[in-house]
Amino acid sequence: MDILHMHNMLSLLQFELDNADVHRPSAELKMYVGGISLVRLELEYSNVPEYGQGYETFTRAYSTYDRDAGVDVNEWMATAFDEAHEWVKQIPTVEERAHQAFTKALGRVIDQGRDIGIEVDFLNPLTQMMERLATNALEDKRNSVE
Repeated sequence: MDILHMHNMLSLLQFELDNADVHRPSAELKMYVGGISLVRLELEYSNVPEYGQGYETFTRAYSTYDRDAGVDVNEWMATAFDEAHEWVKQIPTVEERAHQAFTKALGRVIDQGRDIGIEVDFLNPLTQMMERLATNALEDKRNSVE
């Protein structure tokens, strides 16, 4: 895989991230000399508009250990780009992210109510709502290892 092909593949990933309706999307391919990592493919975005919050990352690294074990860098690169495309496809929609944020906020309110001694009769309807929301939520498997 030559440098122009890598650039095109990286540009395609950036394009896909840009169209995923996320904040601060970034696709980078880094090369290092003198360390354990030799090549790193890194994707990142934020779920929220506030800086410093809600970041999700994808990282694959080709290391000196991989090189010494005979892992072909071109095959590694092709696999890393394929995995990156799959990761981008799994980014939840704006609606799914809003649902997840609401469910988390509701859970915090329930916990706060328990902490300050709100009667169970008032918290039970919220707890039941939270359980129904959690049951209906889509499972997010972006960073799972199979």
